[in-house]
Amino acid sequence: MRFLPAILLSLAAIPLLPAQEATITARDLMVKGGNLMFVLLFLSLVAVMLMVYYCLSLRRSVLAPAKFLHEAEDAAEAGDWELLEELARKDGSLAAKAVLAASQERPNGLEEARKAMEEEGARQTAILWGRLQYLMDVASIAPMVGLLGTVWGMMVSFLALDTDLAMANKVSNLTSGVSQAMFTTFGGLVIAIFSLAAYALFRGRLNRLTAQVEVDCKAVLRRFKKA
Repeated sequence: MRFLPAILLSLAAIPLLPAQEATITARDLMVKGGNLMFVLLFLSLVAVMLMVYYCLSLRRSVLAPAKFLHEAEDAAEAGDWELLEELARKDGSLAAKAVLAASQERPNGLEEARKAMEEEGARQTAILWGRLQYLMDVASIAPMVGLLGTVWGMMVSFLALDTDLAMANKVSNLTSGVSQAMFTTFGGLVIAIFSLAAYALFRGRLNRLTAQVEVDCKAVLRRFKKA
């Protein structure tokens, strides 16, 4: 019994010992995660390409170029509707399409022109939101693929317990299935988290840009009133 205090002190000191940290590489994720990791890899590439596309397209210089707005205001103030339509057709931006719709309805009155501008602006904004939704789709699909990998890994593990007679094979197959389940779940959650974070950022940017484009288009419409 005199050795009992020493044994207890030894057991209490175990958590204080430095543990060896396990490192997981990208190769480990792909190899141990199974074939579903290639699906997750594809989804991650799609998410990255969408983010690059949004960075390039969701800009004020693309949706409402300053040069076009200045030329459109000058043309509207001068009453040159043909020039205004020509400028809008050549530019093709969101602001240009809204201004083009308004200029085409200008002979029917300012109220009809305003309605046409708002309707076209809403339609073009809906198209942009539809494109942004693709990133949300990736964020929704990725964890589902990870969950599928989890279920598949558990099925493999329990099936191995029923079929393998050797205890070593049982342990090996069990750990392999569990690791596959964890790796696919981890991969799916990582893709989903980053995709959702990027979606939130681009959603805020799109809201600000569409509000600014609406202000810019109304500035051109005010020139209609002066003409």
